Amino acid sequence: MIRTAFYSALAMLSVLALMALKETTPSYAMLTGPIITRGHAGETVSGRAFSAKLSQVRKAKVLSYDSFGRKVERDTSGVWVVVTVEAAASTETLPIQAATIIGASGRSYRQSTRVDGVPGALSTKTIQPGLPTSGIFVFELPEAETSRMALILARHYSPQLSDQLDISIDAGKAISQSTLKIGNDGR
Repeated sequence: MIRTAFYSALAMLSVLALMALKETTPSYAMLTGPIITRGHAGETVSGRAFSAKLSQVRKAKVLSYDSFGRKVERDTSGVWVVVTVEAAASTETLPIQAATIIGASGRSYRQSTRVDGVPGALSTKTIQPGLPTSGIFVFELPEAETSRMALILARHYSPQLSDQLDISIDAGKAISQSTLKIGNDGR
């Protein structure tokens, strides 16, 4: 009788231990997700594969630039946010094709496809080890989202077990203009 009670208690204890392990074990997505490195605009944020420094944030209602010999102007009912980034690869040649702004509400805004061909776009460049490269990322988002922002950079969207840089942006330091002319060098 005592033996049966002992084995029953041991079985219950084992079930409780397994339930506790199941509840505290991270999900597969969490285990294989990105390796996030956080920092602030103006400082170099370094991951294992690449580093980036967000040097300037500009906002405008209208973007103007030359693309393939013709003038292009894009307006928006929201606001254009153009971030200038200097990036450097650590050990291998790589692109930084995934850039996202997280707005004040927590919503994500990917690079705008309405400005394909904008000069100096960093997402079209390949970064070489030892050769820092600068360029811009262009986003279109509602004005209310610009009160608090973060720039997320990665080699590609939904990275698994690779670097993702999370750079917070001080909205007070953003330069606001009605029309932003982007030169041939992306500035």
